[in-house]
Amino acid sequence: MSAGDIVCTGWLIKSPPEKKLKRFAWRKRWFVLRTGRMCGNPDVLEYYQSKNSKKPIRTIDLKECEVEMLNNQLRIKRDFHGKHLFVVKTSSRIFYLVANTEEEMNSWISSISQICRFGNLEEAGRYSRCA
Repeated sequence: MSAGDIVCTGWLIKSPPEKKLKRFAWRKRWFVLRTGRMCGNPDVLEYYQSKNSKKPIRTIDLKECEVEMLNNQLRIKRDFHGKHLFVVKTSSRIFYLVANTEEEMNSWISSISQICRFGNLEEAGRYSRCA
């Protein structure tokens, strides 16, 4: 696990890389959002195979990122149309993520937005489950 304060955690469904969106499986992963800025570490979004996994599958550096609800769903698998879908864009990749509920989606978007825009993290600074 990376160093840094945990902002929120929860299950999300993650897309494969953009070129493979329609052909490859979307996978349920345990996500951990961490802010490390107070101790000199990067702000990251990590995802794991399961809630109990020790090592992340990937660590996404949120140094340059955007997060938004997905408006244009043309390239997304039909299964996810109308679901609680949002996007995290970094300089190296676009991650399409699906939350279980609208409330969970809004919580993730809000927390990631605060980190991406270097917003006020006082509220998000407390550990919370986004999902």
